[in-house]
Amino acid sequence: MNQTLRSTTAQVATTITRLLLPAWIGGATLFVITSVAEQRFPRFDSTIRDQLAAVRFPWYYLYCWLTLGTATVTACLAATLKPTHDRRKALMVAILTSTSLLIAIADYTLTYQPLLKLITPPGQVRTENFTTLHNRSRIVNEIHLTISIAATIAACLPQPSRRPIHPPQHK
Repeated sequence: MNQTLRSTTAQVATTITRLLLPAWIGGATLFVITSVAEQRFPRFDSTIRDQLAAVRFPWYYLYCWLTLGTATVTACLAATLKPTHDRRKALMVAILTSTSLLIAIADYTLTYQPLLKLITPPGQVRTENFTTLHNRSRIVNEIHLTISIAATIAACLPQPSRRPIHPPQHK
């Protein structure tokens, strides 16, 4: 790949990463706000809350795979294509997004899927296992979203200039 194409591809990948990471964080935040509101709404009984969770969470994870997953791919692509002297920040963003995505995949597999079985059919009594899994999911999601926020901040901070700074020359 010639240098111009490589540089352009890295810039496009970086831009996509910068757009998708805040989209993921905003979407996840909105999801949490809506979920808490639904859980606190007094007219929703346990059966309705279980049904809402069964309907909402697959969309949450799909949105995660589409936004965070794509941001991870583009961050890794940018880190691979950037020149060696300019790769440090891109590599950090790629590592952070990859870590966050792997945590989200583990949460889906090890926590969400078992939780879904505990609320299907809806309206079942909350067991100790449910409480343990629910608390684990909350903590794991806080960790992976915090890592996503760190990746977003790193991705969006301006790159320091590599040009040498020379004092103005007076004649």
